[in-house]
Amino acid sequence: MKMTIYVVAVVVGIALIAWIGFSYTGSNKSSFVGPVSADEPLPEALIADLQKYVGKTMRRDKVPGVAMVLVQGDQVVYSQGLGVRDRQTRAPVTPETLFGIGSSTKPMTAVAIASLVDDGTIDWHTKVTDVLPTFALSNAQVTHEVTLEDTLCMCTGVPRRMEEISVRYSEMTAEEIIGSLAAIPLSGSFGRQFNYSSRMLAAGGYIAAMAAGGEYGDLAQAYADMMQQRLFGPLGMTSSTFSIDEALASGNYATPHYSSLSGYHAISPDIEGIFTPIAPAGALWSNAEDVAKFLIMVLNDGVSASGQRIVSAENLAYLWEPRVAIDSTISYGLGWHVEDYHGLTIYHHTGGTVGFASELVVIPELDIGFALLTNRLDQITPIGRMATYRLLEMLTGSEQVYDQETRSTARGVRRQVLTLSLVTRRKVNADEIAPYLGIYHNDVLGEVELVLHPDRSLWVDFREYQSEVRRLVLEENQFIFYESVFVGKTLTLKRGPNGSVTMQWPGDEAVYTFAK
Repeated sequence: MKMTIYVVAVVVGIALIAWIGFSYTGSNKSSFVGPVSADEPLPEALIADLQKYVGKTMRRDKVPGVAMVLVQGDQVVYSQGLGVRDRQTRAPVTPETLFGIGSSTKPMTAVAIASLVDDGTIDWHTKVTDVLPTFALSNAQVTHEVTLEDTLCMCTGVPRRMEEISVRYSEMTAEEIIGSLAAIPLSGSFGRQFNYSSRMLAAGGYIAAMAAGGEYGDLAQAYADMMQQRLFGPLGMTSSTFSIDEALASGNYATPHYSSLSGYHAISPDIEGIFTPIAPAGALWSNAEDVAKFLIMVLNDGVSASGQRIVSAENLAYLWEPRVAIDSTISYGLGWHVEDYHGLTIYHHTGGTVGFASELVVIPELDIGFALLTNRLDQITPIGRMATYRLLEMLTGSEQVYDQETRSTARGVRRQVLTLSLVTRRKVNADEIAPYLGIYHNDVLGEVELVLHPDRSLWVDFREYQSEVRRLVLEENQFIFYESVFVGKTLTLKRGPNGSVTMQWPGDEAVYTFAK
């Protein structure tokens, strides 16, 4: 009987996805095909086609708002807001609208640290323990080898592991982020293997701020001051802030929209506080106007549009030296991705928060910079990545394939989601779930609560927010997370012979077991 139900579910899922496939509206190619010469102004036809592509993608993928900017040399050649900041108020996006830019903060942190090297405050090979003697990783030998350069290279072996930050962010300080590194098992070979870790880069930003005179115990403010003094102030990035309160007080901010397995919806900007403990790696709020000033400085070898030297050309170039390979065409430098795109070298970084996404792209060979900020995080059809590769396709005259490849992948993902919806149930039996409801504890994630809503849907309450879980119809006491950092993970409830109750689910690098 179970097998029959499963087969029916899969058949229906395939039928539905086939219908979606046939309803796909076809090619979304631009008429401008390139290539573009390095010594000519950016063609107006290219800019028009890029805007048209982004607008069409927004409508198709239900993206509320986008701010987009193109710079060439020391000039902004395009800056535009598209769509709305908020679907309820319909307030339009402008180049001044603030968005959370997530990990696009990382290149900015790297540039600020590079300026400390220029000043002689630190050296790239300064040992982290020379600045902070209590610094520790879970491997004592690696602890004493890590330099400030290494904190930016995604190559220390510290894994991603964002779960406890996502769950306990209101409790975590900059100092606790640094201290937590000692308890995380390392993965891979130090200095030779890519391990994306916002936690490690954030620690590097805080420790650099301490080297610049910041006090341990107040490192979050010391880092913010360092960025203001070395980057935002000199560049005139007057709107950029690490404070959610300041962003909201501006009156011109975008409402974030979160995508889950059950759809997408607006969320409170306060939830973006998840990234506050790792501010150097992903907590900046900025806008197209400010980001353009950063891009111009980078394109001009570290000199701002007003002529002020921010960072030396030598140390800016040092950030772009590939450190570890990610795949055959993309490596990671220091706070930047380095990519070989059809023989064209580009430096970029993607940003993603709970409800925002961003792209930051520099193409020195063509003297072009590009940024896109949006108030919807969509990892299936990421509009920033899609716009970046459409731009690259037009600049190089390459075949326009990225859009179609992404949508092909998205159709496969949607098929899996549709199938999942057929083998899960939103409502649970109140009597059956009653013994499992209540407060649970895990030594790493702290306290969470399993809660039954009046509509008989089941939720995990992380105190800062709640995440829905849905019952798997073919399994006993197993559920699927439909939201949060654990989206797609299986939650299992168990009762022991002595009546004890546990709840368990996997994270990226560990399995979390909770006692009731």
